[in-house]
Amino acid sequence: MSTELITLLLFGGLLILLALGVPVVFALGGISVFITYLIGGSNDLYIVATTTYRQITDGGLITIPLFLLMGNFLLHSGISDRLFKALNYWLSGVRGGLAVVTIGVCVALAMCGGFGPGILTMGLIAVPAMLKYSYNKSLALGTVMAGGVLGTIIPPSILMIVFGYIARVSIGRLFFGGAIPGLISAFLYISYVLTRCFFQPQLAPKASQEVTWKIRWASLKEIVFPTLLVVLVLGSIFLGIATPTEAAGVGAMGACLMCVIYGRFTWKVIIDSCIETMKVSGMALWILVSATLFGVVYTSAGAQDMVMSIVQSVTVSPWIILGTMQIMLLIFGMFMDDYAVVTICAPIFVPIAKLLGFDPIWFSIVFILNMQVAYLTPPFGWALILMRGVAPPEISTRDIWRAVPPFVMMQLLVLVLTMIFPALALWLPNKMF
Repeated sequence: MSTELITLLLFGGLLILLALGVPVVFALGGISVFITYLIGGSNDLYIVATTTYRQITDGGLITIPLFLLMGNFLLHSGISDRLFKALNYWLSGVRGGLAVVTIGVCVALAMCGGFGPGILTMGLIAVPAMLKYSYNKSLALGTVMAGGVLGTIIPPSILMIVFGYIARVSIGRLFFGGAIPGLISAFLYISYVLTRCFFQPQLAPKASQEVTWKIRWASLKEIVFPTLLVVLVLGSIFLGIATPTEAAGVGAMGACLMCVIYGRFTWKVIIDSCIETMKVSGMALWILVSATLFGVVYTSAGAQDMVMSIVQSVTVSPWIILGTMQIMLLIFGMFMDDYAVVTICAPIFVPIAKLLGFDPIWFSIVFILNMQVAYLTPPFGWALILMRGVAPPEISTRDIWRAVPPFVMMQLLVLVLTMIFPALALWLPNKMF
């Protein structure tokens, strides 16, 4: 069977299965097993078993459930509400202060628990608070969703861990590489909110409550434990004291202790946190297994060499090829789950980027920034779906969709800046390693 036909069957079959609504793990695994049997018969099916065994016995994968457990404990500890109130005291009287505080809390949660807690908790806490003070709906919803998805690029990001394993790039370097673009994104969000509220004060009326300096200074105690957790987790990685896996264990224990300190540590919290962690970990693990199997079948069929030869024969500028890949990712991200896009495209696009002379860490960060955009772009944006689940009853789906365009434009700006200035993604990893 020719390599071209195998490529057509492999990717064509995958896209058909995804279009039919088959979950990504079964689509990837099913088409991989089918093509394996088609090429070598039943004798080649041992590849499925060996690939699965190799993945599920990889000790480094414990990073995923540990960071997820940390995020779930933080979700139940009430830290979001405490941070929101504490920071709000310091920004009382600032027009748009609640929206700025929301973004700040989302950054803190991203540094502690990755993607998810920001949208879920801020959707329940910040959106009702902003609507109570007559904030513009789009501004309130947009800041929560955009702030929440910062967890995909600000370490420790679960998507980065999955990407690192699939594309075979350093997870530690990815963590370092995503820090500066993620903080730039947060800075742009805050600048946008303050600027727009300055010129359109009706979007965010000032809060009437008076806050004394005594209350402000007293509120700082709520920032101590989250700061310590971030320093323990990210600081230990940045300083080379711990690997991402070891730091994840420290983070999970730290989040557990925060539940104890705040009086939220109950059997229900333990059970709920563990069940949610197992659900997401199981999904991520099976996606990794099926994605690895897909890559093994694809490579063994010689298709990767074929793609490389095609890329080498093309005479256009490498930047045109890079731009084409980014456009493809933007389109895929609108209609597919981000994990599906990573598992399908990362094993193909990263080698192409290396062949074209681009740094793999830089390209990986650009790829993940693209996935951050995917979280906010309808119809399949996960942030939109999560917000629909936690938003107050008076918020419609149209309100949620109308809130995202300005923030998507800022995300695209950070994506373009990172492409033009690779040092944004490479300076910190190169400095630390």
